[in-house]
Amino acid sequence: MTRTLFARLGLCALFFLAAILPAAAEEYIRAYHSDITVAPEGDLTVAETITVNAEGNRIKRGIFRDFPLTMQDENGRTVRVDFDMLSLTRDGDPEPFRTEQVTGGTRIYAGSADVLLANGPHTYVFTYRTARQIRYFDDHDELYWNVTGNGWQFRIARATARVTLPGGARIVKVAAFTGPVGSTDNNARSAAKGDTADFATTAPLGEQEGLTIVVGIPKGVIAPPSAEQQRAWWWRDHMAAILGLGGLALVGLYYARNWTKVGRDPAGGVVVPRWDAPEGISPALVNYIDNKGFSGQGWTALAASALDLAVKGYVTLEDLKNAITIRRTQKPVEPKGLPSGQEALLGAIGGAGETLVIDKANGSKVQSVGASFRQSIEKEHRGKYYKANTGYIIGGVALSVLTILAILVFGNLEPDMIGILIVPAFFAVVFAFLAVGFAKGLQRGRPLFTRIISVVVLGFIGLVALSGLSTILVAMRSELTGSDHWPVLVAVGGIVLINAVFFFLMSAPTPLGRKLMDGIEGLRIYLTLAEKDRMNTAGAPTMSPQHFEKLLPYAVALGVEKPWSQSFEAWLATAAAGAAAAAYQPSWYYGNYGGFSDRIGGFSSSMASTIASTIPTPPPSSSSSSSGFSGGSSGGGGGGGGGGGW
Repeated sequence: MTRTLFARLGLCALFFLAAILPAAAEEYIRAYHSDITVAPEGDLTVAETITVNAEGNRIKRGIFRDFPLTMQDENGRTVRVDFDMLSLTRDGDPEPFRTEQVTGGTRIYAGSADVLLANGPHTYVFTYRTARQIRYFDDHDELYWNVTGNGWQFRIARATARVTLPGGARIVKVAAFTGPVGSTDNNARSAAKGDTADFATTAPLGEQEGLTIVVGIPKGVIAPPSAEQQRAWWWRDHMAAILGLGGLALVGLYYARNWTKVGRDPAGGVVVPRWDAPEGISPALVNYIDNKGFSGQGWTALAASALDLAVKGYVTLEDLKNAITIRRTQKPVEPKGLPSGQEALLGAIGGAGETLVIDKANGSKVQSVGASFRQSIEKEHRGKYYKANTGYIIGGVALSVLTILAILVFGNLEPDMIGILIVPAFFAVVFAFLAVGFAKGLQRGRPLFTRIISVVVLGFIGLVALSGLSTILVAMRSELTGSDHWPVLVAVGGIVLINAVFFFLMSAPTPLGRKLMDGIEGLRIYLTLAEKDRMNTAGAPTMSPQHFEKLLPYAVALGVEKPWSQSFEAWLATAAAGAAAAAYQPSWYYGNYGGFSDRIGGFSSSMASTIASTIPTPPPSSSSSSSGFSGGSSGGGGGGGGGGGW
């Protein structure tokens, strides 16, 4: 009987130990007490006594405490608060600590990286001063204070707080809320006596749960901020927006003034259809002038030049679909010479019978030929037909960089906001290119002013839409970076957008360039006219193989080779063309696929893409607020944050 009794007692002891050992090994906050002393000017001195149970798991060297640097004032505006760490002790002795900026606030690390804590209870006392935490209503003032914060990684067995008002003032009302953010549960006791209010939880707080208190203060106990102090706070709260929007206006005015000065195009002349290039310029130069620089990295101009050389009899073209061979013929160059670009291309091919093969295997050589081709044209013609006004663009970029640096240095932005600024900047660039591309795609006969307005309007619409999206993304990441920061997002995105748009708008043709552009526009109109309209053009030559071949390189340079080739093919199908014309096959071109417009018109566009494909790839908040008594909840008010172990 005795042996059985001892066995039962031993079994009970084992069950008891099994039940209590996990609790003893748990890391949690045993007690959390906060003493909040309110000064007559409204500053708070807070001493947080936090007793934790450390077991070397998450709490190895110490704990950290996160403190938010913003709160919502009585008008629902997000404002920045002051915070000064005064002292930190552990178990009654001074404890080393360090601080760092984190999302929306500051983090205080208690402990040293070189010292590991002994397992068991440790008591930390964080003492700090914070200002701008009092909310001022018409009938009372209020301390709406998140005692523990709702971001702790540990449960809190018990939380208490005491608030002391200055000068023996009498507290008029108290309230308390517990639970996760937004909870209106009241698992806490609260009592006010004279100038002191005490609060204590009546149930443990789980992870991500906290205690929030509200203390009503009679008017006149706390001195309201002076007008001078309010102005200083306003400037600090809005410095990033002021710098951003001011910089946006400054950059916009800079570009607008200089565009008016040097970027406006000369007035265009009368554009009429014409069937030759103005002043006899080469197809490559037509492409260069029409695009204010080469389109398609210059490969379209090179393809047009190769076709022009072929039509003139200097080379033949062999289109093998996967490769293109340009072969030099026996024909000597005429004494008057060739345009600079064609001369460079012919020199790269070599003597009679030699070839330039455009395929992957010769990608490096093709790249070198393309560079030589572009350089020869730009060297001869740079600055004649249009001015890029690069100096003004560099000045605008420099001004923009200085503005953004000022926002980052003096704007009091949270670290996560700095990263989020990339979002509107990226989308602004995307929309700028879309707007510019749309404007270029408009009917070229439209007035220049119409195209410019379309760029600006589309860019602005895109900026507003994507800045709104950026604000939503920011608000999703942090409650501290919501709608109050939209001016900064709009400003940064707008600055980037203005630079991207004026990179396109700032260049302007010279008077000679404007004259040639009008002539080029007339040639484009002629090449894209329907055959019946072309025939009705006064003085226009009749269609013939020679006329078609002469203008084909120009059609390639202007990107209208398809309609020009289809018009010729339609002419060949008519009885007027005759049987001989119907069997037309150019002696300078060898290809064996598709219909005529595919073989000739398609070849010219595919040639540019084939050339490009041979190039080696490079290595890889809320708008209003209410009293904490009428709209309070856990996690509201000032203070708060959370913490964990490290």
